Amino acid sequence: MSSVDIQLHAALARAVAGVPHHELRGRVAALSHRYRTEQVADTAPGIRDALDALAYAVVRMPATFRALLTALSTVEHQPSTHVDLGGGTGAAAWAAAALWPSVTTEIVERQPVAIRLGRQLAAGNFSPDWRWTTADLRDWTSPTTIDVITIGYVLNELTDETRRDLIGAAARSAKTIVVVEPGTPSGHRRTLAARDLLIEQGLTIAAPCPHQGPCPADWCHFAARLPRTELHRILKDGTRNYEDEKFTYVVATRRPVSPTPARVIARPIRRKGQVVLDLCTAAGTSERVVVPKSSPSYRTARGASWGDESPTIRR
Repeated sequence: MSSVDIQLHAALARAVAGVPHHELRGRVAALSHRYRTEQVADTAPGIRDALDALAYAVVRMPATFRALLTALSTVEHQPSTHVDLGGGTGAAAWAAAALWPSVTTEIVERQPVAIRLGRQLAAGNFSPDWRWTTADLRDWTSPTTIDVITIGYVLNELTDETRRDLIGAAARSAKTIVVVEPGTPSGHRRTLAARDLLIEQGLTIAAPCPHQGPCPADWCHFAARLPRTELHRILKDGTRNYEDEKFTYVVATRRPVSPTPARVIARPIRRKGQVVLDLCTAAGTSERVVVPKSSPSYRTARGASWGDESPTIRR
């Protein structure tokens, strides 16, 4: 568990102190069902009051933090300014601060209860200079150029028209845009639609795709493993001390992009004497590569993880 994970879990534990678990459990179940069945639209917010915000933060904020941290870690430049659109209780701001302690962040969120909780969680952990802005994403614009904009776990809450408008506004304002969605087939489709819009706006895809062409996969997603606290296990009826957050993402930029031959798009299969890698390649194709122990690339293949950039593999 990283130091930032420890800070986040400690902040959440302080926030729930004195709140009856049965009340949180009921809100967790309702919110989980709402998001799992994708009943959220931009006219019907998923977080309605302080207890909703707290329930969401306890069961979802550590996972969204890890997914956003993974996606943001592929950004090759050091940003000075960061805006998180639909930032909720601040998971993307925590991720950005963990990677770039000097970055200046603005969190744009329409629910005041989420902002209040986000401020409370951040207090004493990160810069008090974070700017929290109450605004509806349907009306969002920026008068200045921003180094990095994050749109994390937001597109699934918006109508198609609002998604297009938001992506367009972000593309006009940012040097780099990071979109993260749940790692479901529908989340993948939403991310691909955002990817297409960003390419139309003149941005270059930096990650995870090693190419600018159509996606060759029916479903591309990744996983971030994170520790579970006892409270988290209780509220989600979990037994394991960890969970894997499945997510899909795209990073698009106006900056130069370092080319990579391929990316590992599934968990590597390690068998006796060989490693099997599923790769998305710079040629715009997906392929399964079997790397035998006799290959000069075997050691590299053995060390590969799901989501990693992959060097040229010689079999």
